[in-house]
Amino acid sequence: MVRDLSRVDLGLDDLPGSELHDVLHAFRAQGPVQPTRFQGNPAFVISSYDVLLEAFLDNERFPPHLMYKHSLEPAIGESFISMPERERHLLYRKLATPAFRSRAVASYEREGLAALAHEVVDGLAGRSEVDLMADFAARFPYLVITRLLGLPREREEEFHAWALALLRYREEPQLALQASKEFTAYLTPIIEARRSEPRNDVISELILAEADGRRLTDAEIRAHVALLFPTGGESNHATLGNLLYALLSHEGSWQLLREHPARVGDAVDELFRWETSIALVPRLSASQPVEFHGMEIPADTWVLFAITGANRDPAVFTDPDRFDLDRKRKDGLTFGRGVKSCPGMHLARRNMQVGLEVLLERLPEIELLDLEAALPRRAVLRCPDAVRVSVGRR
Repeated sequence: MVRDLSRVDLGLDDLPGSELHDVLHAFRAQGPVQPTRFQGNPAFVISSYDVLLEAFLDNERFPPHLMYKHSLEPAIGESFISMPERERHLLYRKLATPAFRSRAVASYEREGLAALAHEVVDGLAGRSEVDLMADFAARFPYLVITRLLGLPREREEEFHAWALALLRYREEPQLALQASKEFTAYLTPIIEARRSEPRNDVISELILAEADGRRLTDAEIRAHVALLFPTGGESNHATLGNLLYALLSHEGSWQLLREHPARVGDAVDELFRWETSIALVPRLSASQPVEFHGMEIPADTWVLFAITGANRDPAVFTDPDRFDLDRKRKDGLTFGRGVKSCPGMHLARRNMQVGLEVLLERLPEIELLDLEAALPRRAVLRCPDAVRVSVGRR
């Protein structure tokens, strides 16, 4: 039974498992845009596929940079996702994003991802039970980023801690600003060294990038490096947890992939639709009241882009609540649309595929021990608290 929608807070409520999806189905049944609450504030939620796609492309009523400007820019500095001017945004995106499709990334995809996943699994040796959320999903994506950046391995965990603190500016501004100082002090000499002697890594690619006669400054490079952690670390960490939950809680799915590893790509694509880690994208409406699909939205109001609601819209997807590896249409709105669409979607898919392939190879007989803990929770960054498994024979 769905709870009273007037009492739902999509920024504070736990909403485990099917609860979030039941709530979004109920909102959609009342109309594609509905009033709700977000972190105690009045808000609106958009949960139908076609209307959300329209909203993603509407930069006038829902300026895509505002949320990032308030929540990330004070700690990491200005980056292309927080720039309001379309021309500047496109220029800086042109400067920054090729680094993540560069030779350094391509060679690491071929040679480094699997080796790193094996390295993380090696650390689980001798244990009969593990929490794959803490011991694998929360480590592998961040280590991928630090290796792509070419950072010293002995300080990877410290760098990870700074990056997580930077993401919490809205909740803990002083902690984030202190982390920003330490992050800057650490990264500045590394950038200087790469300017003198470039290597085959993403920092060197960012230094060498040029567009319209413009190159990135050190401060701009630091901002774009910091941006990798919310876009490539936190979201991939959460998605891996959701992927493991989906496969281990649906009888026969893990065994199917063990027997048919070529289906790993199907599992990843369906997971991105079925239980995406960024379930809601909070955006702020324009600085003047706007009307959208019959709703009057006040100025500077939270508007929640319910990607996971759109991805389970029955008008678009047949039997949308079913996790179905044989589903033909999987093109949800997971990576957004428009100027702020995710530039790292290819690398995100490769992270998921390679991580899953290595786990299937190294831990083929794992079984889920605690279904309740493994339920995906929360609505902005959505993932399990733990994925505790028995390892079995290795």
